[in-house]
Amino acid sequence: MAFHYLARGIIRSDDHVLLVRAIGDAITFLPGGHIEFGEPAKQALERELFEEATIVGKAERFIGAAENEWFEGEERQAEINLLFEVETQLSHHEMVISNEPHLEFFWVPCADIEQWNLYPVALRELIKQNGSSQQAFWGSGISGNPMI
Repeated sequence: MAFHYLARGIIRSDDHVLLVRAIGDAITFLPGGHIEFGEPAKQALERELFEEATIVGKAERFIGAAENEWFEGEERQAEINLLFEVETQLSHHEMVISNEPHLEFFWVPCADIEQWNLYPVALRELIKQNGSSQQAFWGSGISGNPMI
């Protein structure tokens, strides 16, 4: 089993949100990545954004967390995503160029988020609702049934 501890950012421009996917994959996710041991989550998010696409952004309000699980081959994977609003000068009229050849970034209308296969699935409703709630979000893609 592998466990992933991640910081993800919601980057909005008007009614669009920035998504990422591995080239050739159908699954999308929010920008961000792994939190290193002893690293604050906001700092990890800002570092990952810059490393992946030279995005200069400020991790702001903590929105909540989403958990997920899946299999890669025979190995069970689990993740916790800490979610933050990100303040940046990006516009959905601009292309975001990846610094990593296996990733691509793109803007999608928030109203169409269901069509983009965003994971964890629980985030889809959060994106459609514009994340306006002051209550912390908790989403789960874990069924509660043992997978082993």
